[in-house]
Amino acid sequence: MGFLDKAKAAASDLAAKADTALGSSGLTGGPKPAGAGDVDRYFHDLGVLTYLEASGRPADPADRARVMTNLQELDSSGAIRSFALHTAPPPAPGMAGAVPPPPGMAGTTPPPPGMAGTTPPPPFGAGGPPSPEPPQAPAPVPQAPPAAPVAAPPPPSWMTTDDSGDR
Repeated sequence: MGFLDKAKAAASDLAAKADTALGSSGLTGGPKPAGAGDVDRYFHDLGVLTYLEASGRPADPADRARVMTNLQELDSSGAIRSFALHTAPPPAPGMAGAVPPPPGMAGTTPPPPGMAGTTPPPPFGAGGPPSPEPPQAPAPVPQAPPAAPVAAPPPPSWMTTDDSGDR
């Protein structure tokens, strides 16, 4: 048996093991719960009914009750595998891998370097609003002094020779 035959047999064996593992975890197209094919249709109908109500158009309450009852039955039987939104907006630029702050820390920022031991100012409202500073005129922009002539640097020592021919 040649090397390629052995590699092909190993790849087939690995693929069979992966199929078995995925099948036991429920991630493959194995047996689905009864009614699993109806989930998308009921979610669509619920979306249509909700949109009609939100836009001020009439929606039949009996249809809403029927759709909700069927979705609740499908959910309790395990037929609904994911509640992920398919049309979620993309993350803001620069936020693709950002981790949200832990609960309770949403509006806080860490102190700048070197300021860790200082006491932060009181929060707004603790001592009244901060007094506004009077408007100031913009500072004049200083003019750069005229540039002095720059002399060329001397040549490297290995390029210079003295009159005797020695380097």
